[in-house]
Amino acid sequence: MRKVIGANLMSLPIKFVLPGLLALAMVSVGCNQDRAIAVDHLNKGVQSYQAGESMTAIKELKLARDQDPTYAEPALFLGDIYYQRVNNLVEAEASYREAIKRDPENIDAYYKLGAVLFDKGDASQAVAAFQQVVQKDETHAKAWFRMGLSQAAIGSYPEAVESYMKSIRANPRMKIDKDDPGGAAYHALGDLYARFSFYDKSLAVYENGILNNQESSQLYAGRGMAEQSLKRPADAEKSLEKALEMDPQNVAATFNLAVAKHSLGQKDGAIKVLENFLNRASDPARRQAAQGLLQSLRTTDSEVAQQ
Repeated sequence: MRKVIGANLMSLPIKFVLPGLLALAMVSVGCNQDRAIAVDHLNKGVQSYQAGESMTAIKELKLARDQDPTYAEPALFLGDIYYQRVNNLVEAEASYREAIKRDPENIDAYYKLGAVLFDKGDASQAVAAFQQVVQKDETHAKAWFRMGLSQAAIGSYPEAVESYMKSIRANPRMKIDKDDPGGAAYHALGDLYARFSFYDKSLAVYENGILNNQESSQLYAGRGMAEQSLKRPADAEKSLEKALEMDPQNVAATFNLAVAKHSLGQKDGAIKVLENFLNRASDPARRQAAQGLLQSLRTTDSEVAQQ
């Protein structure tokens, strides 16, 4: 019996930390009175944001934006607040587009616009935004990675593979934010190979990813799923146990560990893992598969006991 349930590619995190909001805008305003007033409102807006006063921050940033139509930073910071704090994707998109209009070379604005468009479900436009980033900076690993996600979402799988590879080449230890253990591009690439049954390529990607991102539980889980698909249950068991040691809440790894143990004839171990899985899993398809396997194991044990 062989069942492998991988992590959904689109479940990878898309939010990011925006460091621009962590420091006040400090610019040389010279004799430009409009810019001086705009900077004053901008700094007040950032201070309000840091104090958790989002609506006041938005008010001040709008004043800054309207005071100087050549100043991109107020629109960029407005987009950050609408995206991160208020969760208003429509206004976030409009703000980032305004920032780009004012500063067409602003890489951050294109990158953040792409993230918003992806979250809105407009993957095609997200690809276009991320292309602007990598055209200006071909070493931007995060943009390559997010472009790959967007390309995969519209079915452009060969292009997605190439983007993931370029992300890895640009920075094999890329972290999305300060809490990210790393390995997102490796996971996306390995998962994509596995979806099309290229399990040997998937395994190679995960193994290389682990070498560069040893704290990533999802890479160990992905390696285990690839090993299980290649009919290497003993190796899969070790990889999946390592993934769960690092992240006990990984339900996909839990289910697949049960499958690996079942393949190795460890019925009691498989039952214990499945019971643990059912206590935590919420995905209907995974729960149904787990319940079916658990029932099969229990029925077999019952038949043996009656003999």
